[in-house]
Amino acid sequence: MKVGLRRLLRVLLVLLLVPILAVMLAALWLRVVPPPALPQSKLLVAVPEVKATAGRGQVTVTWSDVPGAVSYQVLRSDLPDRGFDVASSPFGTAPFIVEHFFVRVFPGEPFGRLPHGPFVDTSVDPGHTYYYRLRAYDGGGWIESGATAQATVPEERQEASINIHVDAGRDTGTLEHRWEVVLGSEHLSYLLKGDIGPNLKAVGEGLRRGNKLAHDELGIKYIRAHDIFTDKLGVYKEDARGNSIYDWSGVDRVYDILRADGLKPFVELGFMPKELAVDHDPAGIFFYKANNSPPKDYAKWAALVSVLAKHLIERYGKEEVESWPFEVWNEPDLRSRWPVRFWRGSDEDYFRLYDFSAEALKSVDSKLQVGGPVAALSRIEEPFLQHVTTRNYVTGGASTPIDFLDVHVYGMPAADWRPLLERYGLKGMPVYYSEWGVSAWWNHPVNDTAYSAAWIAGGLHASIEQVTAISYWTASDYFEEQGPPSKFFYGGFGLIGIDGVRKPRYWAYYLLHQLGTRRIALDGAGDGFGGLVTGWATRSDDGSVRVLLSNVTMDQTQVDGNAGLSRQISLTVAGLPPGKRFRLQHFRVDNSHSNVYQAWQEMGQPDWPSSSQLAELHRRDALEMLEPARDLEADASGRCMMHFEMPMPSLSLLEIAPAK
Repeated sequence: MKVGLRRLLRVLLVLLLVPILAVMLAALWLRVVPPPALPQSKLLVAVPEVKATAGRGQVTVTWSDVPGAVSYQVLRSDLPDRGFDVASSPFGTAPFIVEHFFVRVFPGEPFGRLPHGPFVDTSVDPGHTYYYRLRAYDGGGWIESGATAQATVPEERQEASINIHVDAGRDTGTLEHRWEVVLGSEHLSYLLKGDIGPNLKAVGEGLRRGNKLAHDELGIKYIRAHDIFTDKLGVYKEDARGNSIYDWSGVDRVYDILRADGLKPFVELGFMPKELAVDHDPAGIFFYKANNSPPKDYAKWAALVSVLAKHLIERYGKEEVESWPFEVWNEPDLRSRWPVRFWRGSDEDYFRLYDFSAEALKSVDSKLQVGGPVAALSRIEEPFLQHVTTRNYVTGGASTPIDFLDVHVYGMPAADWRPLLERYGLKGMPVYYSEWGVSAWWNHPVNDTAYSAAWIAGGLHASIEQVTAISYWTASDYFEEQGPPSKFFYGGFGLIGIDGVRKPRYWAYYLLHQLGTRRIALDGAGDGFGGLVTGWATRSDDGSVRVLLSNVTMDQTQVDGNAGLSRQISLTVAGLPPGKRFRLQHFRVDNSHSNVYQAWQEMGQPDWPSSSQLAELHRRDALEMLEPARDLEADASGRCMMHFEMPMPSLSLLEIAPAK
């Protein structure tokens, strides 16, 4: 008996020590073996000047932009001349081991890319001195600056305040709601599903309600989804002689649902029908095992695309389908099984697929819009643009049709691809971010939190100038890429949860939708303004002013909040008729307002709420005000003043409307 127990203990000890030793050896290897060198830019000059300004709980880093740069990366060290790690990441300052691992998995692809400054470093300690440098990226190579900025975080815990001034009489142009063009969705064949187990009822109808709510209340126009060529919709078969057989009845059903709900499809051409694939990987992509194979015959693929286009025009009309973007595939640059293998061909195989797809669409109607490379990372964009401006696998010509650049990013604002497009003679080409979000990880708790609401507003503020459209992934939590939802709040990608419950970040989109399109001046000063706290102000024809402010760090390790980053806000709205009365409504999303996720936590986080608990969640599913509505009167100078606190994270919309 004792011998058996000793053997068991030895086995358990080995099982415990092996993974620990493996991690230690991996860490040692990463430290000793240099990572692949980053490709160096031959086009950019180094960032000439870096500044760092410390405040309570944060350091704001600004720099001089470099002409031609697509993005930047902020580096930080405790020493002035060495030991710099990436600071501008969604994980706070990342140790070199993390970056080196990332660079090894995705060669030449550092994380933590920013389109511009400022960057707010909130992974700081009081009394500590930090040093900052910049890397600039041209779309293919990097250049690191020797310029270094220094900042010491103050020890004292003084109140941190920000003064914001809005001038309702100073129009600064149009605020285009580019976030309202398109949202993501689970594959559309999901719309045809019914119950999945005892807790998920009428899931297809649940997905439909979420997408329709996004249209009706958030102003969304298009829905983007994977796998329109899924075998579940039965679009493609071959007879015994290898002749192609098409069946569009399934596609008609799901597109008819979108059109009936006022939405248009943002068409993703993919994935590969089984009988058109080079081979079939049993693992496939995701829970629904989509096929990631190149086609066995590119001419047959082109025929599939052209017949689809002809059918859509016959069914929905030429002018209507000309308004639908067509993107070719999804993330063909992800070709390893970690995190997911979307394409089992090479870059050149994808370029060939793109060429055949683009030519097929244009052969049907030259006004159909086509774009790519629908990339997850930044590695493939320049080779893709070089290809479409110099070669065509179908015609043998020196270019391939392209109407928009299509890219993805998660956890960061959108990079600025306009300089790269200009270098390839494509100045002014639309840039679509057809996937964007706080996290690329399904089942991540951040997806359900109030933090993600503030993150959306802050991220869009940093992204909006360099995009034509930016699509949050996704509208609804009815989603099965990794299998059916395991519980009511499961860290799903959606703005809208199971049973139509509106998550905190739904209210971010709702408040953004309330903004007008006439932008007015918003300026400010104070501890963290312009980086930690950002915002927009608009004015409507009836004289109403709306001010949207967010307080958020990009550091997702602080998702639950950071008291040191709360700010006292003094808001002045000027340019109003003197003596006129206004009604103030202050809407708020934070950890204790407009937060149905918190209500679920308070009831014990039931995996599947009972009927009474579900009723309570729907009751708590509401947009809340920070204070009761009250009247303001513009003073003799036409100003109104407001004072309030903004914790981190938080999102506020202040509506100042003429009193009735």
